[in-house]
Amino acid sequence: MSVLHKASLRDYWSSPPIIHTPYAACVGMSQDRFLTILTMFHLNNNDAKAARGQPGYDPLFKIRPVIDTLITKFQDIYTPEEQLIINEAICQFRGHIFFHVYIKGKPHKYRIKVFELCGAKSVYVYNLEVYTGAHPTNSEHNMAFSVVDRLCDKIKGKGHCVYVDRWFSSPRIFDHLWGCKTKAVGTVMSNRKEMPKQAFSEKLKKGERISRQRDHLLAIKWKDIRDVFFLTTAHEDALVAAPSSRGGT
Repeated sequence: MSVLHKASLRDYWSSPPIIHTPYAACVGMSQDRFLTILTMFHLNNNDAKAARGQPGYDPLFKIRPVIDTLITKFQDIYTPEEQLIINEAICQFRGHIFFHVYIKGKPHKYRIKVFELCGAKSVYVYNLEVYTGAHPTNSEHNMAFSVVDRLCDKIKGKGHCVYVDRWFSSPRIFDHLWGCKTKAVGTVMSNRKEMPKQAFSEKLKKGERISRQRDHLLAIKWKDIRDVFFLTTAHEDALVAAPSSRGGT
């Protein structure tokens, strides 16, 4: 059903040739039995659920066992490569939940946001976290620093290098990861705290760059069509010519 989408669940058992799909009837489960089981299908014990606003409340309570099992299996099966990426995944959803996000201008505007830690080459998910809105007691729970710190918890101290985009990136999180023996690379917003704002106020021509380094942390401003800002704890302050795409000498 996740592969073949129909207007309603009953359509998977419909016999008219124009919408008939034989698979559902062939697996040995009738329409009525499937719908009865579906109405009673639970993944967690509702008696243990804390009410919204009370200590211990989990917006993902009903599917928490599945999420935890998936993450455990991901980490048991996959040994992460040296280079990893952190990004946002978006799942289309129009159900009645309070933590969906609204993205103006997209064909599917209502979505669920998921933060993921993946292999840079394999793109295999090693860790994930579903965004569930503002935390009731911790105002920093959904800040970039906290999200990155939680996602990287199992890889700290193992020499990995994490690539992030400008939302996750800051001198503070790069310093923190370095202290956990984890390198980091990514674009960064120029107004992040501890960025060398005065040095980077210099106007550049296209192709020019300036850099500033503090211990292990290197900050670079490079002019393309617009100014681009980078942070890295994995590179030296040097330009390396890109290999030529032409054959021969």
